[in-house]
Amino acid sequence: MITVPVYEAKNKLPLFIHQAEQGNPLAITRHNNVVAYLISKEDFEAFTSGGKKEKSLVERLQEKRKEYGLEDDDFDYTEYFDSLRDRNYFGRPGAEHIFDEV
Repeated sequence: MITVPVYEAKNKLPLFIHQAEQGNPLAITRHNNVVAYLISKEDFEAFTSGGKKEKSLVERLQEKRKEYGLEDDDFDYTEYFDSLRDRNYFGRPGAEHIFDEV
């Protein structure tokens, strides 16, 4: 799988779209962390609607990750999304949840 930074993907988007259409997915990085993937329409449709209906979204995602060689991706998504959460969103300093008593 090809891995490129966001700025390169932006500058060469038509080239990378053609590669994705030919079955070569692209990993897009920001600050050396993969933030997105560019895949063909066929791969996307096969992922979102293809396969057996009894498989869950998580199972299909795991299959695609293996197919693209991403099963060893050790990025901590939980930590990443927790770092984005605004802790003062609920209007009370120190509240991490709407039901927290501060």
